This record gives sequence, C-alpha cells and structure tokens, in this order.
Amino acid sequence: MAGYQQPTADTVAQIKHCYQAYRHTEDIDRKGFFFSPDCMQICRPAPSYATTSRDGIVQYLRDAQQGKIPVDILGSSPTHISDVSDHYETGSGPKKPVQGRSVYIIRPLQPCEFEFGSDDIVAPIGLTVEQLKLKAVQEKWVGMRVNLWNEGGEGSLLVKVQYWWRLEEIANHDQMVGDSPGTGWKQCLHDIMFLGPKNGTENDEGLEILE
Repeated sequence: MAGYQQPTADTVAQIKHCYQAYRHTEDIDRKGFFFSPDCMQICRPAPSYATTSRDGIVQYLRDAQQGKIPVDILGSSPTHISDVSDHYETGSGPKKPVQGRSVYIIRPLQPCEFEFGSDDIVAPIGLTVEQLKLKAVQEKWVGMRVNLWNEGGEGSLLVKVQYWWRLEEIANHDQMVGDSPGTGWKQCLHDIMFLGPKNGTENDEGLEILE
C-alpha cells in the first residue's frame, strides 16, 4: 500500500484557512458545514467517544458546550468539565470568563505520523487500523496536527487533535464561503490524541501561536 503523501504548500494554506474559519464560527450548527456528512471521530483517551457522522460530532459539540462529557475521557485529570466545554473542538461559542486567551498551533502531519493507534481505538467506527489507512490513502486525506489550550490560567485544558481533511464534491446547501464551485476541503476524521491539563507540551516545537 502506498504511504501518506505530504500536501503542497498551497493545500496547507487552504486547510489552515478552513480551520481558522471553523474555529471562529460560533454557531454549532454552522460548524457542521465544515465536516463531511460522514465525518468520523476516534478518541485515544476514551475509544467509546467516537462517531461516524457529522450529526454525531455536532451533537458532541452541543454536549461539550453544556459540560456533558463522558467521565472516562478525563480519566484522573483534575481538569473541570466546564473547562472542556470552553475548549473542546472549538475556540468560539458562548463565552465564559476565563483567564488568558484561547490559542492553538497547527502544522501538517509528517509521514511518520500516519497512524491511527490500535484496532481497539478504531473499532467503534467499524474499521481496523489498516482499513482506515487504506481509506485515507485512496481518498487522498490531508492530516494536520492541532493543539489547543488557554494561555494564562493554571490547570487549563490542553487538547491535541489530528484532523484529517479530504477534497470532495459539495452539495449547494453545504457550500461555505471560499469553496470552489462544486468542491471544497472538508474535515473527514477527528483523531483526539490527548485531552487533559496543560503540561508544557502544548507548543514544544515552537510554532506560531494563533487565536
């Protein structure tokens, strides 16, 4: 099987723009337009926190906004549920008083990062790791690493996600500003790598910090 091919600089720029627009879209239903209809989610800290549809992810976002997060996703972390609702998958939404600013870093994935953990992690979406990798190669997915956290405040939440996008035909009612006629980059997989207290690894590569 052919391996993962790194995207061009133009593609990276387009996807970064898409992510910035997604992050600053406050309405959760409108956030859903950035997802493919069959966008999937896997979660390494809590494999059951998975879904195989845009509607499922939108519902998770609504739940997070209300502080409804499965207990096992936090493990023994002292992070509060309210912190999760402020930061999980979003930099926007109804604002609560927080210390500092909500920020993120984003970069393309390296070929060595083309992996999806173990079969136990991907089983909730009905695939094996090899099947998911084959799907990613055949559909020419593009992966980006995104770390999100809140600056200034102790014990703030750190979320590490590997987002995957693919170029696909878009129905007229799903068109977003900036999409080319008929096609656009849509999120097709959220791979949650880490969700817990900020631990000093949020920007260990020294990348540009964005809001």
